[in-house]
Amino acid sequence: MKGETRTELMAIPIVAVVFVVLGIIFLIGSVAGAWAWVLIGAGALGLLAFLAVHYSRRNPHPALSSPAPEMLAPEPTDATYRVLVIADESCVEPGFANEIASHGAGRKVEALVIAPAIGSWLARWTGDESAHVDARKHLDDTVTSLARAGVTARGETGADDPLQAADDGLRGFAADEIVFVTKPGTSTDWAEKGVVEAAKTRYSVPVTHIALSA
Repeated sequence: MKGETRTELMAIPIVAVVFVVLGIIFLIGSVAGAWAWVLIGAGALGLLAFLAVHYSRRNPHPALSSPAPEMLAPEPTDATYRVLVIADESCVEPGFANEIASHGAGRKVEALVIAPAIGSWLARWTGDESAHVDARKHLDDTVTSLARAGVTARGETGADDPLQAADDGLRGFAADEIVFVTKPGTSTDWAEKGVVEAAKTRYSVPVTHIALSA
């Protein structure tokens, strides 16, 4: 959450600089005439091309550039089975909650649900909160569904990178298992994007994937 706050605060000076630059461009164009507008337009297209290449090449999962967090070990006599759930959808299907409950194999199941606040880079720059509103709804729906199945559940919104969200969750939650939940065919289908396979390599606890009905 601290990282999200820093990103939102960074949006303020970025937007201010953009408006200042646009004002200078408009002033220069008004004074210098048509040729200045042509040069400005060419420069703007070049800048857009540079940004497009930059964002297409950047690592889609920044968490992979740093070591995995140190896992918290549960107490040896602990009879609770803890599951870290990373979900980008509202998981309200009865089959989902029942499957999570069954993973305890007779033990009490506790779940920490993290709903990544997935949004575009432009939304993050401008402080658009719609992604967080959606994530909060997914979170509330999922926690309610798990509670109905007898799972002790709580949740929080997290980073838009699902691996970073998992890292953050593991720093304060002694998980016995990590479950990534996706809906096939969506733009954030982590199974298709290799997130689940990367997580299996990154973490020392079992990593599983549950696909919701399309």
